[in-house]
Amino acid sequence: MTRVFASLIAHETHGFNRFPTTIEDFKRYGYAVDDEVRQGLQGDSGWGGLFEVAQEFDWEVVHPLSAFCMPSGPATNETFESMWSIAERSLLQDGPFDAVLWFLHGGMMCEGVDDPEGEVIRRTRKIVGSSVPVAVWLDIHANVSPEMVSLADIICGFHTTPHIDLNDTAIRAARLLQRTLAGEISPVTYSVHPPVLAGIDHGRTTDPDAPIPRMLQRAEEFQESDPALLDVSFFSGFPFCDTAVTGASAIVVSDGLHDACEALAEEFGDEIWASRDQVTIDFVTMDEAVDRTESDSDKVGPYLIGDFSDTPHGGGYGDAPNFLRTLIRREVPGAVFGPMWDPGVVDDALAAGPGADIEVELGGHSDPTHGGAPIETRAHVVSVSQTGDFVHKGPFSEGVPGSMGPSARLNVDGVDVIVVKQPDAIYDREQLRLFGIEPEAMNVLVFKAYNHMRADFEPICRGLVYADSGGIFNFEFARFDYSKIRRPIWPLDQIDQAEGETFRAHTNY
Repeated sequence: MTRVFASLIAHETHGFNRFPTTIEDFKRYGYAVDDEVRQGLQGDSGWGGLFEVAQEFDWEVVHPLSAFCMPSGPATNETFESMWSIAERSLLQDGPFDAVLWFLHGGMMCEGVDDPEGEVIRRTRKIVGSSVPVAVWLDIHANVSPEMVSLADIICGFHTTPHIDLNDTAIRAARLLQRTLAGEISPVTYSVHPPVLAGIDHGRTTDPDAPIPRMLQRAEEFQESDPALLDVSFFSGFPFCDTAVTGASAIVVSDGLHDACEALAEEFGDEIWASRDQVTIDFVTMDEAVDRTESDSDKVGPYLIGDFSDTPHGGGYGDAPNFLRTLIRREVPGAVFGPMWDPGVVDDALAAGPGADIEVELGGHSDPTHGGAPIETRAHVVSVSQTGDFVHKGPFSEGVPGSMGPSARLNVDGVDVIVVKQPDAIYDREQLRLFGIEPEAMNVLVFKAYNHMRADFEPICRGLVYADSGGIFNFEFARFDYSKIRRPIWPLDQIDQAEGETFRAHTNY
């Protein structure tokens, strides 16, 4: 029987978020060891894709760890080492293994480790040796290091944002592992990393004319004439990581060393550079966003606004109240806002119960210079949830159980506000129905979210726009004090492609 080691360590790190990420943060969001990994597993997930392939080919999968945390500040060194120690123990004691599959994000920062995901692969290689094939599953917003590429046989990244292909990406990686084990292919991964801090439309794929869909189409055409091309992935990078490898990249997996596939990777690297300033969404001020909702008020469905710069899904704090102030000042009817991170207000709402009025100092506690000071007012408690549990019914993570944790729906000066005890984002209609809100019946939905909300909400909405409320997930990169990224790099530096350093790598073969 084929024995496969698999583990997950996934964290998208905002390097300028002042709250360090600990092991307790991972345990709040998604932490399982050994048999717990399979408990309650359902819906669209990397694990689901792996187990599907494992069942088909009669693999024995050893899975000591699955650890996910909402984006936040750099992980402490203790947190990283504690997770690695679980994987290391299994690699040493439960082997030998025929293959390895690592589920990693690619956008992780860690105190004391400059390239944590590259370090995971390097340490794994040291244990299993060079002959065991290693595959890596990555988020589309990964910062892929040359070391990751040189040490991995296979790298497969998501092809969609919102991410609705977690399962499919794992299946791609696992099937390539199976073909490798069967002796059908000898995979080699090529990468090109042009001097672009954030590229390819920040990873969006909803517009067929966006860079990633165009390049995927090119790859499909190439593969029709040259089956040596096994897989392609494109990574926009996560620009809030202050590391030497932060930036966009293209990955091509070929059957053996293959000049044409290497040339294709170069072509994709040039396309990343050529499309570096192409974006398919609007970024406007908060008042401009409200103006748009008023101009389209005769159309059917709510208007969707992303309070993107404060989204916890990008490492924002999730408690900036500036947009809520705008909704109140503009007296926007039928508006929903959230989720606002404010544990104290949630505790007060749970204690008071539905129907009560409570005094609040809402939001603005993390850093009032990014998104505003607390709103001092009186709020009406409409409904509460002790657990915040729901099941995703939209395309993003469809069928997967979710939890917003203890939470409440408040009416704050005419606006429905969802308040949570832990930072979170809204991306599924079930999260509103949990509090008795039917999203289709609302006028304006303002979510602390960026991409993933589009999968379930955009089809029912009359319009979409993104507004900057001053949070730290902000694309004015010059406001951040980078110290480790390579320079010069676009857009911090207005350069020609040849003036910056383009990284290249391929699997050590």
